[in-house]
Amino acid sequence: VTETFLFAVLLSTFTTLQCLCLLGPNIQAWIRVFSKNGAMSIWESSLQITSVCSVLGAWFGAFPIPLDWDRPWQVWPISCSLGATFGYMAGLIIAPLWIHWNRKQLTYKSR
Repeated sequence: VTETFLFAVLLSTFTTLQCLCLLGPNIQAWIRVFSKNGAMSIWESSLQITSVCSVLGAWFGAFPIPLDWDRPWQVWPISCSLGATFGYMAGLIIAPLWIHWNRKQLTYKSR
């Protein structure tokens, strides 16, 4: 139970804590960030990308758990935690690149 709780804390830190700090209690902004094409600003796009990458990283991290390798890192939730962390780091790298390539579209979308 402790491991699952700590994994939930880690994943919620990567996904919702940033949104809470930047968006506050604005429900419409939260809906924009977590909808497919709803991000209206650079900050919302960055939140969207890092959140999605964190969740996808955790999901991909679950793949080696059922394999019969009997390695210590296959124990729940080590691989999922590593996947979420690497996904978050990938999101931190991808977000500025995506924003740079789509800055004109984001500028016109926010007006």
